[in-house]
Amino acid sequence: MNAFDTVLSRKPFGDSVYVHEQMHLTFKRRLGKLSTSVPAAHHLLAALQQATPQAEYRTLGDPLLRRAVQQLLTQEIVGPQQNALSSQVSAQVIEAVAQHVETDAAHGPLQAYAADAQWLDDPSRTPWIWSPGQNRGFLGEAFSRLIEQQFGAGLAQPSDDDLALLRQGFRILDELLPLTARGALSHTHLIGITSGTDAWTGKSSTSQFTVVGIFFLNRKLIQNPWWVAEHLLHEALHQKLYDFRHAHSMLVRDLNDSPNVPAEGRRVVSLWNAPGLDGSNRWNSHRAMAALHVYVHLALLCSLAEQHAPRLRGTYGPLDAPSPMTPSRKAFERAHYLAESLRAGCWDELGLAGRRMVDWLQAILDAMDETPPPTGSFLHLILDRYIKEARRLRNAPVSNDLAITLAALGRSEADTFRKVMSVVGAKENLDTSATEPVPPLAQDHHADDHAAFAQQRHHIADTLLRLAPNGYSLDSLCQLPGASADEMVRCMVETSSQELATTSAATPTDRGLPHSLPSP
Repeated sequence: MNAFDTVLSRKPFGDSVYVHEQMHLTFKRRLGKLSTSVPAAHHLLAALQQATPQAEYRTLGDPLLRRAVQQLLTQEIVGPQQNALSSQVSAQVIEAVAQHVETDAAHGPLQAYAADAQWLDDPSRTPWIWSPGQNRGFLGEAFSRLIEQQFGAGLAQPSDDDLALLRQGFRILDELLPLTARGALSHTHLIGITSGTDAWTGKSSTSQFTVVGIFFLNRKLIQNPWWVAEHLLHEALHQKLYDFRHAHSMLVRDLNDSPNVPAEGRRVVSLWNAPGLDGSNRWNSHRAMAALHVYVHLALLCSLAEQHAPRLRGTYGPLDAPSPMTPSRKAFERAHYLAESLRAGCWDELGLAGRRMVDWLQAILDAMDETPPPTGSFLHLILDRYIKEARRLRNAPVSNDLAITLAALGRSEADTFRKVMSVVGAKENLDTSATEPVPPLAQDHHADDHAAFAQQRHHIADTLLRLAPNGYSLDSLCQLPGASADEMVRCMVETSSQELATTSAATPTDRGLPHSLPSP
């Protein structure tokens, strides 16, 4: 497997040195375009011509500077916009950065007042961890305002335990996947720790294409070094892809990655995520590409983690508690599905570089995975959501509305299960006691109702996957012409997801992704 660490680090798609060079050239061109209308852009370009490679790397990777440049350039092209940074503040940011570069400092502009900055590892090529006490000076204050306006809340103070676990996660990556991990992390300049409450609730890890060079981790989940390692790599890979996209034709047109993406741009359904009421599991081309990019890499990381876990358990603890690492099989399966979906639904929206990247990732995926799912299979993915919803319901607040909904869904799902078993000729596998839910208790319902519902779902999912000859589809067992047991199951799960979303009982999606991008 370690040979794939080298393959994933090769030019053009995996070579971080190349990606940095191309991104730097792109942003210098953008500064050049701004120079006639924004004197500070000309000043910064002149300063960068005299800067060391390290100073250029930290400057052009700075999240606040890049947001300021992008906002001013967008405004020149499409006119005035409502932005987190005004045009005046954006120009002031560029001027302050230019003055910082002229000091010959090797660190980035935001670190000018952060003498006590905490680094993930090597200060030359790994990110530092933001502390709210470091928001002194104009740039620090502007950055803090940007984060609060963009995400709805500020950042938390990392504890000593948080810092220790972040570094343990890095050491896992450096031991298992050194070339790929160090390359990806070189595209991240800053890590923010979130409270996991208020606007950050439900977001395990977060990054956005509109605020590059930084990602965020939920401090409530920073408990297991293996989880930390996975999410460090996950979000760093997003940053690497963002840098690549800024300098290459990844998409034919630049879809706006926000909750207001036009419906026609949301073509890939992440079946393992619940849709919520807004169809948030339907992804545009950028988000689907970002997810494919992550899952191919995670398939390798998690495979290596599972292989070496017994040896490393004494140092880093078990993989699965608390906050378990994603099983490698799930990462492989989701990657295959995403590659297939991009080809089927988004190929016309991908630019030349985007198509070549899909080809590259799929070739590596095929070489790594000796037992890929059959083309077109989805039963395993939709049942993954089915179980995930049941697991979340164990912690959902008890209410009359939820009890009634669960009882109705329990009866409906048990009925569909019986029909599926009949269609595939497996009535003898029915367990009546496990498919008859507890009736609703109008006044004295309790958490046991949730547990009974979850138990029924586990029984149904386990039975269906056990019956599937290849673990991925029941359709070969269907005894009626034209019948699809897989589609019957999908319809059941989709209907239940909508009902649960309506009663606000289940968390609608895995947040991370773009966007928060897809979280495993």
